[in-house]
Amino acid sequence: MRVREDFIDEVSLRTDGSHLTPCFHIYYRKAPFQSAYVDLVNGSLLRVMKKQEKIETNLWWNVTIPENGSYYYKTEHFEEVWKDVVLALERYILPYMDAMSVKKLLSFMVKGQWREDGEEEIFQVYPIVYFSDKYFACMNQAAVYGVGMWIAEHYAEGLPYIIFAQNKYREHSRPCELEKEQFNEGRVLGVLDTLIDIYERKPEELKDTIQQLSSMISANWMDYIM
Repeated sequence: MRVREDFIDEVSLRTDGSHLTPCFHIYYRKAPFQSAYVDLVNGSLLRVMKKQEKIETNLWWNVTIPENGSYYYKTEHFEEVWKDVVLALERYILPYMDAMSVKKLLSFMVKGQWREDGEEEIFQVYPIVYFSDKYFACMNQAAVYGVGMWIAEHYAEGLPYIIFAQNKYREHSRPCELEKEQFNEGRVLGVLDTLIDIYERKPEELKDTIQQLSSMISANWMDYIM
């Protein structure tokens, strides 16, 4: 994890059955309820790299599973993938993270991420917010975008996203009503409830409340990571 003023950058390794996969995420530190991430299967990182670099791997490791005994990674295969992962980090992932802006990251939550050359952005958010969602697919994205808009003092633009997320979080956490404050979703709902309450009762205090809440979230970001 790299914790910066506005962002939390995460690089990790995920084990899924017979794969070992590097994962790359960017969170908005003042609303770290949802990240932009690299989709190694369907995203543009591999396509971009294969156009510009001599790489032979897909940036993840496949294990060898013998009939008897524990699975293992062949040394040559592991080292070949590792070389490409290091290249991706140095030339693509870290420069992309360094160039990220709050405005750009928030936009990822609500619209498709396409570059001027017609290629998808390396980092993606899925799904983007759609208010017709009948379940809970994009409530995290809506919360990030709504809170981010209010931090930027774009209240009218952020309001429908905060209300949408608030309703979804409340519905989703209802079965665990008594224990909801112990979970990330309960903490996020508490933030949204506080914002709407101040908006409705004491709008003159809204700006100060947002600053206090965003500072609290930024300082305690680990409590809000989904």
